[in-house]
Amino acid sequence: MRDALKKQAGFTLVEVLVSLFIFSILSASTLTVLTSTLQSKAQLAEKSERLRQNDILRVLLKADFENALLIPKTDEFGQPMPIWFAGGALGDNRVLVLSRTGWDNPGGIERRSNLQSVEYSFENGGLTRHVRPRFNALSTVPTLDQSLMKGIRTVNMTFFDGQIWGQNWLSGPPPQGVQNLPVLAAVELVFENGETLRQIFRVGADQ
Repeated sequence: MRDALKKQAGFTLVEVLVSLFIFSILSASTLTVLTSTLQSKAQLAEKSERLRQNDILRVLLKADFENALLIPKTDEFGQPMPIWFAGGALGDNRVLVLSRTGWDNPGGIERRSNLQSVEYSFENGGLTRHVRPRFNALSTVPTLDQSLMKGIRTVNMTFFDGQIWGQNWLSGPPPQGVQNLPVLAAVELVFENGETLRQIFRVGADQ
């Protein structure tokens, strides 16, 4: 009878408490590792997204600057525009305005030229690229807006004329601006986290 009772006996209170203590330690360790893994994954995803945005921004700016042209154009109401290329502090949320060539039209499917009117604006910590599907487009033609990057504190542009760097550039018919494009353009982005991204581009399809 005693042997049967011994076989039916369970864990003692001390054994249960020790088991719970060990289980709690293992659970805490597992939770710490899991939390660290999720944080690392989130940080990696954030950095990967920032690198992707940097690549897209560089490709677009490089193409826009290298294909820039000084060419007369009209505004959305059909009136001649006094400025054909502008960059820097323009008095509004725009930081860059230009006309460019090199807009691909494979097979000539669309009835349009290879010219584009491009603007970059900085507002509420975001940099956005604006284009219209037609050069010299009327006000009825919608603007295509592409959000490029967020979390920006400031956008600084400088331009090199072959001798010195300047903070602003205006090109257009007399007497509004100079009669040529800059040789180089530098775009500096200062982010909310304190990081800085500075890139330099050659300007002009004819240079």
